[in-house]
Amino acid sequence: MNFIEFEQLSRPDDHSMPAPHTHDYYELYFLLDGERDFFVDNKMFVVPKNSIVIVPPYVMHKTEGGPYKRININVSSAYLTHAQNEFLMKASKKSALKISDEHLSLIVKLLEEGAKFPVKAKNHAESLIAIAQTIISFLSIQDPIAVETASATLRHENGSPEVLKIIYYINRNYTNQITLKELCDEFFMCKVSLCKKFKEVMHCSIMEYILQLRLNKAKALLREGNKSIEEIAGLCGFSSANYFGLIFKKVVGLSPLNYKKTR
Repeated sequence: MNFIEFEQLSRPDDHSMPAPHTHDYYELYFLLDGERDFFVDNKMFVVPKNSIVIVPPYVMHKTEGGPYKRININVSSAYLTHAQNEFLMKASKKSALKISDEHLSLIVKLLEEGAKFPVKAKNHAESLIAIAQTIISFLSIQDPIAVETASATLRHENGSPEVLKIIYYINRNYTNQITLKELCDEFFMCKVSLCKKFKEVMHCSIMEYILQLRLNKAKALLREGNKSIEEIAGLCGFSSANYFGLIFKKVVGLSPLNYKKTR
C-alpha cells in the first residue's frame, strides 16, 4: 500500500522502552536535537543530532534515549525513482549518516515545511513526494559522514555485545527451528541469563523477536508476489502453511492471501 507522511515529534524527556518493530515503507529518521540509541537489523549505535538513520521496509528497528527532536519521512518505495531507492538501500548499510553543514539548513527547512502538512494528508501527497525526493537528492549528492556502530557506549553496555551476537545468529538461522536450549548451548549461557539479557536490551522475549522476524520476512515475500503461501511458510521457518496462516492472521489481522492482495 503506497504511503507518505512527514511526522514531527519533540519530547523534553523520554523513558520509553520500545520493542523492535517494522514498517512496509522507508523510514527516514532525522534527529535534529538530542542523542538516541538505535537498533537496526543487527546493529546498535548511538546517533548524534543532525544525523539521519535510514530504515528500509521490513527491517527490525527500535530507538530509545533522553530528550530529543526529530522529523521522520515515511515513504513507500513506489513513490521514489529507481536511483533514489538504490541510494536509500546503499545508505542504510552505513548505520547513521551525519548531515554536512553545507546542506543542513536547507534540509531542515524542507523537513519543517513537509511537517506542516497534516499527518497522512492524502490531498497533499504530490507536494510531500516532491519535498521527500528533493531531500533524498540533496542527501545523495553530499558526502555524509557515517556514524560508526558503537554498542559499547549504549546504556545496556553490559549486555549489548552478547545480545548482538544472539541477534546475528537468529537472523542467519530463522528459517530453522530455533530453541532456547540451542541458543544456550551456542552462547554458553544458562536459560535465565540468556532471556534476561535479551529482554533488558531488546524489551521483548527471544521467541517474540523470532516470530516478529519471521513475519516480517513473510510480509516482504508476500508483497513480491512471486511465491506461493506454502513456499513462503517454509522459507520463513514456519512448520506448515496452516500454522503460518493462523499466526499471520492473529498478529497482522489479515490472512497471508489478503495481505498479498494489498500490495
